[in-house]
Amino acid sequence: MRPLTLPKLFVLAAPMLIAACTDDRPNPVAPAAPVAPVLQSEGRGAFQRYVAIGTSVSMGWRSDGVVASAQATSWPVLLAELAHRTMTVPAIAEPGCGAPIAAPIAGGVRTSGEGIGQAFDTRACAPSVAGVSLPANNVAITAATTRNALYSTPGNITGEYLRLYSRVLAPGQSQVTAMMGQEPKVVTIELGANEVLGARSGVFLPGVNVVPVAAWEADYLKVLDSAQKVAKHVALVGLIDHAESFPSFRTGHEIWQGRAAFAQLWVEVSPDCENSPNLLFVAARVPAAAAQGGYNARTGAGRAPFSCVNYPSATGIQDYVLGPDDVAALDAQLAQMDAIILREAQRRGFAHFRLAALYEDVNVKAPFDPIALLMQQQPYGRYVSLDGFHPTADGARVIANAAARAFDARYGFGITGSGALFAAGH
Repeated sequence: MRPLTLPKLFVLAAPMLIAACTDDRPNPVAPAAPVAPVLQSEGRGAFQRYVAIGTSVSMGWRSDGVVASAQATSWPVLLAELAHRTMTVPAIAEPGCGAPIAAPIAGGVRTSGEGIGQAFDTRACAPSVAGVSLPANNVAITAATTRNALYSTPGNITGEYLRLYSRVLAPGQSQVTAMMGQEPKVVTIELGANEVLGARSGVFLPGVNVVPVAAWEADYLKVLDSAQKVAKHVALVGLIDHAESFPSFRTGHEIWQGRAAFAQLWVEVSPDCENSPNLLFVAARVPAAAAQGGYNARTGAGRAPFSCVNYPSATGIQDYVLGPDDVAALDAQLAQMDAIILREAQRRGFAHFRLAALYEDVNVKAPFDPIALLMQQQPYGRYVSLDGFHPTADGARVIANAAARAFDARYGFGITGSGALFAAGH
């Protein structure tokens, strides 16, 4: 998935939300510590040669940043640990590339001290931890589309992700060629979400900010063909059913129900939110509204307005609001892509599980509260990090458990029978 870009207003005004905040920067953590090998079955032994292809969900991206301590608890690493194996990661030193958001969100800063809304390509980007050799077993990269996984290398990628690619892949390598070069026995492929994630801006335009299904499918099949050439055991990761499952999406009516809390932030919720089915990306809208409310309160202006009106996607206006038609189209595309992933898993004899194991089966949205979103340490709950999309360590364990079950069901590895699964999402 892609890094979070917040409205410019929040970049300028967020420090006014609170007078001071605590720097919750985690202590530096080295790459995942080795687990003593215990060769109890050929299947689990195969995880000594396991490579993960994917997006930020597989990379260990957390709270809109990536750093070694989070990479060490990415779901592929935790899956390997369930098989009593160690997976190497392209560990990035503190403060990360870029640094994660520091809790609470109201502080408006990252663990590096940079502003939450600072553009990704201007954020600090630390080098790899000493001793890291590229490529590591986990070659997943944030914001990667399926086409990126096939063709993008540190030498040809352009724009804001240039520095990140050079910290994951060796020169001339794409995710797919890095995977093939390691001659893995086990491969997991988690791709597809970034093809539709541009819609969180409030614009759903296939061919513009959403990759059409046919174009994605052609690239996806090439990735699967490549994995099938080198690996005996492959698992495909499916998607989710409903965009609304992400805790950072809330309906206009939920905004209306939280109007009393918004009033405490010097924000007035518009009546157009009442009973509104429009879906709002609150990770962007709420901090921006609170920042404007704080500014207005300090300058003696009236309450900042908060509207749930949706500008049609055809206008190209990025309002972070999706109307019912856009939501239906987005969910329909997710369903189409998900069906292709399942079809290919069945046709090729691969294992299969879905991200829905976390986002729909385990994570439950709490009643919406804008003050809690801004002030709590875990505003999206135990399983989802501060950006409202990416899993916490507990969320990653849920996905790892689902992956373990899928490998056992398809290949009879005996991973889940070797001991208790992780407590989260058992």
